[in-house]
Amino acid sequence: MTKKVAVAMSGGVDSGVAAVLLVNQGYKVTGFHLHLWRESLSVRKLTSYGLTSFENKCCDIKSLEAARKTARRLGIPFYVIDFAEIFKKKVVDYFLEEYAAGRTPNPCVMCNKYIKFGEFLKYIRGLGFDYLATGHYACIYEEIQNPKSKIQNKFQIQNPKFKTYHLLEAKDKTKDQSYFLYSLSQQQLAHILFPVGEYTKIQVRKMAKKWNLAVAERPESQEICFFPENDYRPFLQRQIPEKIVPGEVIDASGRVIGRHFGLPLYTIGQRHGFEVNVKCQMSNVKSIPPFYVIGKDVKKNQLVVGFRKEAEQKEFWVEKVNWINPNIKPQTLNPKLLVRIRHQGELLKCKIQNAKFKSQNENSKLKIILDDFYRGIAPGQAAVFYKKSKIQISKSKIADFEVLGGGIITQI
Repeated sequence: MTKKVAVAMSGGVDSGVAAVLLVNQGYKVTGFHLHLWRESLSVRKLTSYGLTSFENKCCDIKSLEAARKTARRLGIPFYVIDFAEIFKKKVVDYFLEEYAAGRTPNPCVMCNKYIKFGEFLKYIRGLGFDYLATGHYACIYEEIQNPKSKIQNKFQIQNPKFKTYHLLEAKDKTKDQSYFLYSLSQQQLAHILFPVGEYTKIQVRKMAKKWNLAVAERPESQEICFFPENDYRPFLQRQIPEKIVPGEVIDASGRVIGRHFGLPLYTIGQRHGFEVNVKCQMSNVKSIPPFYVIGKDVKKNQLVVGFRKEAEQKEFWVEKVNWINPNIKPQTLNPKLLVRIRHQGELLKCKIQNAKFKSQNENSKLKIILDDFYRGIAPGQAAVFYKKSKIQISKSKIADFEVLGGGIITQI
């Protein structure tokens, strides 16, 4: 029986090419465009922020029409569904609340968890689709276990072939999005396809042009889609102005040495954007090294800064941890464990020193110790765990790394 696939078509080149690849592979494909929350701005506010109009980057009229044209060219059904309310609650409100609390959120992680592979996957499965496909740059490897092996979890009981799904880095490391997908489970991966993960962005562009797709010349999509600027600060100033209050900049010893313009406008490791006057404090020093943000005191509305060494950390705690394979024992990973603390950030050697478990996965708490000091580790960021891999993802490429899982940094 022909498998049915729902493709999330954003109007970008990646999801457009994903749809074509699936049609060419013989799947019964249907396109879906997600209408998400949009910021409402008056003409007066638009003008004051130098804008003429505004819609979400991922679901504006141009994106919708590009997706619709691609579906029409392929001869596949196409639908628009409204997820504005849940997107506002799970992604936008979370983003604002985290910054207001002094943390550094990652809205793309939450969008994948609650929207694309949460409500949307549940929605299309309820309609009878076998798979959800997106234009993410990542790969999924399906491993068939020995049927005689011991049954260890509910998912294996429900799937007698004992398949284990591995989430791998994409072929194109410069576009890899596996960092944002650490919250996926075995049950979800069994019904997800990432068709462009085996290709580079250049190859995807060439295929789009070859097939004369309306999305072929579409610009690169921005990671955060719900504000028009490439900077999150104007959005915070519009949405939570009561939290953008200027205050004191202090050094690690508590001395007031300058002024900041609102705590939510800063993240740990940041080097610019605040005023420092240290002449009177360090008059005997000829050349003062640059200051970095090393902490925030939300109650006192103070920004804590220090020199480079003070901005570097080696230990931190991670909570709400999800392991993609629920049978993983974290303590056994230490010799080969790697962690990434920001999208496209370097993979850092680390070990788990302490693991506390209330129940499986999301209630676990891990203490992570890096091999070397690293700058810019901030509460609220995602810490995603990897290990080296030798799994073949295409005829010409072996995946270098596999995603094991991840969680949220809570303490540094």
